Amino acid sequence: MGLTSTQFQLCLQSYWYLWLTNSLSGLLLTGIGIGVAAFFMKKFRGKKKSPYERLPSATHNTSRTVSPTDINAFEVTRENSATGKGLIATVNPRTNSTLSTSSIGLSEDNEAFALATVQAINAARRPYEAQPVQLSDQLSEIAQRWADQMARTGKLEHSPQEWRSLGRQILGENYFASFQAPLTGDKMVRKWLKEGKRYMFGYDGRKDTENFTQLVWRSTKEVGVGRARSEDGNWSYGVAIFDPPGNIPNQYAENVHLPAGAN
Repeated sequence: MGLTSTQFQLCLQSYWYLWLTNSLSGLLLTGIGIGVAAFFMKKFRGKKKSPYERLPSATHNTSRTVSPTDINAFEVTRENSATGKGLIATVNPRTNSTLSTSSIGLSEDNEAFALATVQAINAARRPYEAQPVQLSDQLSEIAQRWADQMARTGKLEHSPQEWRSLGRQILGENYFASFQAPLTGDKMVRKWLKEGKRYMFGYDGRKDTENFTQLVWRSTKEVGVGRARSEDGNWSYGVAIFDPPGNIPNQYAENVHLPAGAN
């Protein structure tokens, strides 16, 4: 017995409705599956991200400026240089340097500070099989200029790259500040050395270890040192400039060695 036209239309409508319902359900389930998969992939990639990312350049400017009131958060301990304990005990201001106060306009006090800092740097480098560095007049001019700038602005931050470019590469730079306490080269260098406790040897460095890795970088040959005090006399700022610079991606293993006697 054949179907009437009305029955035939009803059958077509039923099949069309069934097909449309199944298609929409399939699309909905597919969308849910894709969303769940994307969520877990993103979560998995976030967990696999290594904390030891390579630095984008030899010197990496801080993402924000640091005011003097922030510095106490960085200092683990406050050490008094009057005890005479540290990397160096006495300073001979005329040893291993061609620096003269007349050549770069340093005061006698800052000259002694620069030379003491170099001695502390070389003492820190020795256990890491890094050769001694020499004090450079030209680099000291750059360091002193930036120390003066930080003392004027009250901001503890890296200098603009154009301030420390010799036309061939951007120089390395470490800095430090001390509040209402003498700023000595020994104290400054010991602060940078403390970052070594966080450094994983054999890997590229991180932002929170770049002062340490620059300090003991084996390829560095010369340094410049500067120091300045804020107008109110409460803050002292120290800067060290390094040439050739450290913190070069893919060169850490050959330039930052385990200290002598380490397992």
